[in-house]
Amino acid sequence: MKEKIALVINIFTRVCTAIFVLATIYTTIFFGAGAHFRMSDIWYILLIGAISAVCYIPFLANVEYSKLTMILMQIGYFLVINVCVLAIGFKMEWFSAQNTKTVIGFETIIILVYAVVSTLSYKIESNTADKMNKLLKNRNHKS
Repeated sequence: MKEKIALVINIFTRVCTAIFVLATIYTTIFFGAGAHFRMSDIWYILLIGAISAVCYIPFLANVEYSKLTMILMQIGYFLVINVCVLAIGFKMEWFSAQNTKTVIGFETIIILVYAVVSTLSYKIESNTADKMNKLLKNRNHKS
């Protein structure tokens, strides 16, 4: 349970970090170097991180999912996060629905954040699994 809580916190942290980095780039490109984050922007970014972390919880179930089920879960996860971020972004006026460039730019940022966090999480979890397998292999050889 402790590991699962740590993983949820890690997802939150990775999502928020990726958003802050990519949002800074997006904001600079579309609104200029003089643009700044409002306190409400920061709170909503933290909310997006929390939503992303909470929505990740089904992936932590001690269940062996089929490849198809896992792919469908990933697609559903992305769609839920995408809709939430678009709704928050629209409410906070982070993009204009009338300006195609900002919509495309904003959607690109959502995809990039998702890709960065997913890739980073996969690499970290894969490395952890490899280390555990090596430890088990070494333990079995000693027996």
